[in-house]
Amino acid sequence: MAEKIEIHQHLTVMKEIGRALDAISRWARKHPTKGVMVLFVLWLTALLVYGKITEHKRFNAAFETAVWELAQVGEQARSLEPQERRALLAQLYSNEPPERWVAAKKLASWREPSALWPLVAAMTDDAGTRRTCVISQALGKLENPAAVPALIQAAQHRSNVDLRVCATHSLGQIGDESAVAFLETRSLDRSANQGDRAVAISALGEIGSPRALPTLEEIASSELRPILRSLAASAIRQIELLQGDAETNLLAALGDNSDWIHDDWILARLHRQWSDRVAAGLNQFLREGLQTRSPLRFQVTALLTAKLALEPSTFESLTVSMDRQNRWLATLASPADVRLAASGL
Repeated sequence: MAEKIEIHQHLTVMKEIGRALDAISRWARKHPTKGVMVLFVLWLTALLVYGKITEHKRFNAAFETAVWELAQVGEQARSLEPQERRALLAQLYSNEPPERWVAAKKLASWREPSALWPLVAAMTDDAGTRRTCVISQALGKLENPAAVPALIQAAQHRSNVDLRVCATHSLGQIGDESAVAFLETRSLDRSANQGDRAVAISALGEIGSPRALPTLEEIASSELRPILRSLAASAIRQIELLQGDAETNLLAALGDNSDWIHDDWILARLHRQWSDRVAAGLNQFLREGLQTRSPLRFQVTALLTAKLALEPSTFESLTVSMDRQNRWLATLASPADVRLAASGL
């Protein structure tokens, strides 16, 4: 019932806006010089009003998507139904690149185990646009170390810069140490362009292996390009966070971007080594950080929701917050929605 009322309200508003625009359009035809500017201003106003009306719904949809994606990270892969799996794998070899990209994204989102080798074949095929960034990104999301050799090969493609960058990034996302030697070589290669070296350095930080420290320290101390020195320093910091009490280190670094360390990476690491202690730390962070930037609150709440670990006191603090988006988060992370997320949204 509430949804029908909301739809009716939206339609009513849009009809009224349409009538007003129609009347102004008739006036504008009589006064063309002034009419163009007035119509533009009114069109922009209508767009902003519509955006405001649909803001909550878009926020809701984004949160559900975030919960779904976080629920898949580090968890057992879920096989698609045979018919859907066959359809997506067939679509992966479509003659239309957008269709291949959609199939790759869906297969990666579900972390479909049987998609590994079809994705590798699509990425390494010499048929032009099949060698795409999207395919290599999908392999990164599968997080299967078996894809590492193919990604290393793709990361050395002579002409496709996008493929090189995305494949290298996926090596960091998979996080397998078998990629460290290649990434070290690429990071130190002064004949490579800055973009290739930069993403290789960042991937070493994402993997977090102490083996890479000598290479990163050399770059941080002797590299001529400031951006590469900064990225190496950040990668060193990432590796340091994983040493000793990694849980405490990562929780303390959350929200502090002074070292260029992405909160996405910290949350992914905390998700991989999930524990009651991590859950308690994230709940405390959320309660004490209600004024932190909105995307981070959103991500932390989504992760706690996906893990069914949002504490009552945290829920209460979101509910009574003066910030509208915090209250929306409380609504979306309510017990009923948590159970819905756990069942697969």
